[in-house]
Amino acid sequence: MKFIYAALLLFVFNVANAQIQIVEKSVDVNGTDNGFYLTVPYGDQKSMSKELKDELKSWKGKLTTKDYFFADDCKFKEMGKNTFDVYAKVEDITKGGVNISVKVTFGGSFLNSKDDAVHFKFIEKKLYDFAVKAAKNIIEDEAKEEEKILKSQEGELDDIEKEIKKNENLIEEAKKQISTSEEAIKKGGEDKIKKETEIKASNTKIEAIRKKKEAVK
Repeated sequence: MKFIYAALLLFVFNVANAQIQIVEKSVDVNGTDNGFYLTVPYGDQKSMSKELKDELKSWKGKLTTKDYFFADDCKFKEMGKNTFDVYAKVEDITKGGVNISVKVTFGGSFLNSKDDAVHFKFIEKKLYDFAVKAAKNIIEDEAKEEEKILKSQEGELDDIEKEIKKNENLIEEAKKQISTSEEAIKKGGEDKIKKETEIKASNTKIEAIRKKKEAVK
């Protein structure tokens, strides 16, 4: 990691194919003071706020939420015996993802890398670890939602396949019925010809008998 001292100090962490950025700069959370500005290319204000709330609860302070998060009297052994306060808020990024503004009061002033590099680095690492974990949680939630959609789609496909099979069976039954009917028609045609021949023969006999009657004088 390279340190570049200018108007701000930028730390870039590569996570897989994404970048989580932490910038030391003035942030506006219940007033403008020095702090951390995180860019996380995943999630939105709602999902990331939930993740941030859970994270700040683990910092052992008293957490309240208004337009921003305020964690009072947080404690970490790495920060020494003194407690510290955290102000944070989450904002959506138009192109996707969120920006998170965080500032920490410690030892009577807002934490900065120039005056307290050790504690600054610790909080910076905590925020980085949080951002990675939160991003992964959000991505996993998105995957689970897609899995629900997939499961529904697979169920719909199963219903479609069952309907297709049902209609195929109906067609097979209809084909069998058609075949049976065709055989019946064929036999019926043969029986018809036979019966017509019998009727013709009977008519011929009747005519012969009538002629015998007429011949009697």
